[in-house]
Amino acid sequence: MDFVGQDKVRECICSIVSKRERLRELRFAGREVSTRENLEEEFSGLLREIDDLVGEVQSTMEQDNLDLWAGQKNFPAVHDDSWSLGAEEMCGPLIPFLRGNLEPVQRVAVAPDLPKNVFALFLTIPGLKEFLKREIHGHWGYHYHYLDAKERRSDTLLTFNRQLKILPSGQQVKVVTWERHSEKSHFAAHAATWGAKKRKSVHDACVGDSVKRNLNDFKKPAKEAEALWPV
Repeated sequence: MDFVGQDKVRECICSIVSKRERLRELRFAGREVSTRENLEEEFSGLLREIDDLVGEVQSTMEQDNLDLWAGQKNFPAVHDDSWSLGAEEMCGPLIPFLRGNLEPVQRVAVAPDLPKNVFALFLTIPGLKEFLKREIHGHWGYHYHYLDAKERRSDTLLTFNRQLKILPSGQQVKVVTWERHSEKSHFAAHAATWGAKKRKSVHDACVGDSVKRNLNDFKKPAKEAEALWPV
């Protein structure tokens, strides 16, 4: 494929790939409390830089009147979908509770709402299709993975309902929900069988950590999610 801005686009794409690799290196580095703040700043900065690079690619293609989307008939039927360059996660320091740990996780879409012309470009370049992911509403945000006392990751993900619950006393409290996630895990947590003491311990740990964020910053519970505490 030859066009005037080809070298600039190639340079931008190489930079995007390099920054994606750095994002993945940061996934577990954020567990160290002493460096957490600096790493969060770098993580956010890399995401912004990738957004800017995607914008440069789009602008260069427009300047050269290069419309790959209009010229192809074999692309997937994605006209009503939003796409991104996948997602990256950054894990925080473990939070202990009764016979277990919580792993705070920030999951962020990389270059959300990818322009269709850039999407089409990535489809044409070998090795870059793996970056392209369909956007899923409510899939992004902070959440917690449940780990046992040996720090083994379970199949259970914890987050918050968007709405507070009013208790009979009139007190408004955050509701922690649990659901199963599709990522590789070491064991099934069986959260549905947890007793009140453990549920309350997990709830207190989540709520204590959540004061730094708004509820809307957390992953939206899945349709099948169940209340952990209060129930």
